[in-house]
Amino acid sequence: MTRTVAAVAILFVAVLLAGCESTQSKSAKLEANGGDLAKVEKVRIGAENQNIKLLDRQLLTDQYGSAVVLKVRNESGQGQADIPIVLNVKGPNGKSVYKNNIEGLEAGLLGIGLIGPSTDSYWVNDQVLATGKPASFEVKIGTPEGKYPAQVPEMEVSEPTLELDPTSGKFVGGTVTNRSSVEQIDLLLSAVALKGNKIVAAGRGLIPKLKADGKPEPYRIYFIGDPTGANIEVFAPPTTFE
Repeated sequence: MTRTVAAVAILFVAVLLAGCESTQSKSAKLEANGGDLAKVEKVRIGAENQNIKLLDRQLLTDQYGSAVVLKVRNESGQGQADIPIVLNVKGPNGKSVYKNNIEGLEAGLLGIGLIGPSTDSYWVNDQVLATGKPASFEVKIGTPEGKYPAQVPEMEVSEPTLELDPTSGKFVGGTVTNRSSVEQIDLLLSAVALKGNKIVAAGRGLIPKLKADGKPEPYRIYFIGDPTGANIEVFAPPTTFE
């Protein structure tokens, strides 16, 4: 049984990534509904990023799949854009069971789109298509490939509410409001659940189009991991700047 596709394909609820359906199905829905999300075929990395510090890392697995979550800090006084991340997930025997260089992966699974100066942020890959049981992972963070915008559009995310779908499981819901004059295309949301400083659950959602009319748009994000009793944070960094 698969989770309701409220996590990526239902426009009136913000089209989300469903943590309970197969990751293959989620990828197909993202490609169908996400415009340019699936154009990049492979992540490549040059020199490692000396200004991005890895603060925390977590591998999450439940009945719905596996996810890798990174908490990073931009230690420089300059914002960075399009930061590639190379991910290698390994099984109990140390052999690779997943790398984020699969053909057709969307951009959000290949790196961090935007991080401000002297700012902490999270990166969530909830589509770890492992060929075996994930047990550990290696990660490398590259130097930015894009230009940080002179003006960053403001996205306002409402207080998230944890709810239960009797068929599909726990999800977090709320709204996002575009406070800028720039319409957002393929706005990617990340949700991270924390107990103390420990990451216990995470997921992603997508709004294909968020108009610059000040009208809140709802989102719904299903988790990998158990967010019960955790502090949930939702992030919606802008994706469109002109």
